[in-house]
Amino acid sequence: MSINGGILEAWGQGYNVGSLVVLILIVFCNYRPGIMLHKLILLELVLALWHGTFIFASDPYYGWYLSATATLLFISYQLHNVVSWLKIRPFLPRWGSRFFIISLICVQPFWVAEAWSNFEYFNNLGSDVNTRMRPWEALLRDPWWIFTTWKLIDAIKKTYGFRLWALVKINTRFGVMLACMFISIAFLLTDVAVNAAHITANAGINPFWRFALVFKCASDTIFLDDFKSVLDDIVARKLSSAGGGRAHRPSYRGSRSHSYYRPRPKSPKSNGQEYRERSNSVYSTNTFRCDPGTIDESPSPSRASPTPGRPEPATTKPESRKWTNTFAFKGRGRGRDNSNVQMVQVQRDVTVDVTTEEQEEKSENTRDDSWGSERGILNQPKKAVYGHRRNNASTGSLSNYVNGSPV
Repeated sequence: MSINGGILEAWGQGYNVGSLVVLILIVFCNYRPGIMLHKLILLELVLALWHGTFIFASDPYYGWYLSATATLLFISYQLHNVVSWLKIRPFLPRWGSRFFIISLICVQPFWVAEAWSNFEYFNNLGSDVNTRMRPWEALLRDPWWIFTTWKLIDAIKKTYGFRLWALVKINTRFGVMLACMFISIAFLLTDVAVNAAHITANAGINPFWRFALVFKCASDTIFLDDFKSVLDDIVARKLSSAGGGRAHRPSYRGSRSHSYYRPRPKSPKSNGQEYRERSNSVYSTNTFRCDPGTIDESPSPSRASPTPGRPEPATTKPESRKWTNTFAFKGRGRGRDNSNVQMVQVQRDVTVDVTTEEQEEKSENTRDDSWGSERGILNQPKKAVYGHRRNNASTGSLSNYVNGSPV
């Protein structure tokens, strides 16, 4: 090795080690224990680190140390392809995922032979087959990585409907990862061209594969999770920012009043328990259905006669929490169908049921729909029936009362 060759090799190994050390630190900053993908990425970086230190070894240990670290590098290559499979697997059909991993298993005998050829060649054990096997490394090392890059771009366009440049504008970090993937492919193609042309046959110095290695490892490190999780998170953040980033509380479509969402003082209860209690109070205290069918018009011996001049209060059913309308009696011998009863809610959390005929009479006189208006909330009833004069109910003995006195 010449002096210039030694300087170039030392620079390449220092670049390799320094870059991988920084990437390992980045992995530790984002590492979450218990996730297999994170462990594989960290192991990939650690195994690839040592092949940048053999320049410090001297004979007779130089050849053995170089071959041993090269074997660790080959294992790192295969781990990188496994990581690529785990990251792109959510976008693959079952048969595609199986073909990916089975084809990767099929090329492992070549790497066993390549590790053996390294020991033979660099320790002068009598075989130079490594010079013929070295140009084929890229063909059995990088097709899976190129396919992963293509499949990711295809999924961005077809699955998410984004253009590549538009997604890079949304998330710059994702754009950096894509740039690392493209740069790594460019350097591995350069490595193939250099080996095919036998440019480095004499000195054996080739720093291009180190560039490809570092940028491939950087692509795995920028996002430790699989590509689908990363893209889903980016799209969710984009939609959240487009909507103002506000979390909207679910609304009750059946209610008109906005008093349910008044600010409440903080309490030691959890947010979920407080929200459930608030929801229950909405339906238990603010919404009541009048049921004229619950009124008992038959005389009862246990019921005392009401005070003259005041209608008898209607009975209710406590277990059903239904309030009745005292003015929804059957009058003039003509029964009214309870199925036509409709529920009307007003601003002051009071709901009054009126029949269809009364609603038509009031709609002609009340047209004011503003929330601040109190007009038309409860019309004064025209006529009421004497509760103690049951025998006159059929003949229509009616009278109007105000404050208990006949008018």
